[in-house]
Amino acid sequence: MTALDKRTTLNAFTVDLEDWFQGLTSTNPLVDQWPGFESRVVPATKRLLSLLREHQVKATFFVLGYIADYHPELVEQIVAEGHEIGVHGYYHRFVYRLTHSEFAQEIDRALEAIYRVTNDMPIGHRAPYFSINDQTPWAFEVLVSRGFKYDSSVFPTRNMLYGYPDAPRFPYKVDGHDFIEFPATTMLFAGRKWPVAGGFYNRALPYSIIRRGLKQVNEEGQPAIVYIHPWELDTEQNYNRVTLRERITHYYGRAGLANKLLRLFADFKFVTIKDLLQQMEPAVETAGDLDLANSVNSTTGGRQENITARMVSS
Repeated sequence: MTALDKRTTLNAFTVDLEDWFQGLTSTNPLVDQWPGFESRVVPATKRLLSLLREHQVKATFFVLGYIADYHPELVEQIVAEGHEIGVHGYYHRFVYRLTHSEFAQEIDRALEAIYRVTNDMPIGHRAPYFSINDQTPWAFEVLVSRGFKYDSSVFPTRNMLYGYPDAPRFPYKVDGHDFIEFPATTMLFAGRKWPVAGGFYNRALPYSIIRRGLKQVNEEGQPAIVYIHPWELDTEQNYNRVTLRERITHYYGRAGLANKLLRLFADFKFVTIKDLLQQMEPAVETAGDLDLANSVNSTTGGRQENITARMVSS
């Protein structure tokens, strides 16, 4: 993808809208026990919305279908404040642990839940745990067939849970599809790619390194994709039955995150991924081997009817 003009480089601020027990790998599989956990997504998200409102930042919220069903008023507020709604699956499941059909069912159920609240069909998707990688090329086919225009699930590095280290660092067109991938941002240091712009990395790294990483990306004329989970701002939540890894990855650095966000908002310009897509799309060559008109109805109503039909028949 052609780089953006360095003088007007925009970045995307994104939110994975989920509750704390959906993000923890120890409690995530316990779906039947979720109703018994204390839900804290509403106050945590409202704190984040207040920060965004104060600094006039519009964000892309990748919404878990489960959240749309159980907290529709929260999703309504996000829409009312002018933020973009994307899809984050329904049960926050690792995509690389699903079959093609299981992933399709997750997407369809999430789209149905979100449409019931917003009366609109999202065009963007992010997989839980950034779990689309080189083993799941079929995931893009599912997304394109449902009318999505972009994805932001690829993390071009590697850790114990996810990663696609051979993927490009910057937004690119997925092979064979008129469809854009916006990878999570990494910086180059000592010849390697390092995570720098979201989640645990934003909480653990000094702000000077985060700023250096985003400046490096912007100096290359590329947008940074920053991400956060509302529970990361919740300094009062405490759940003791976690693994040592979860104690570090989910709780470390929460107290200082809000101040880092304020500095990010002051130092960089943020928009939604939809806004980035509209700015960058003219620089992308049109894919010639996929006729989207034949694979999915391009109208919002048509997309919703197709998803409903799949849900009924499954």
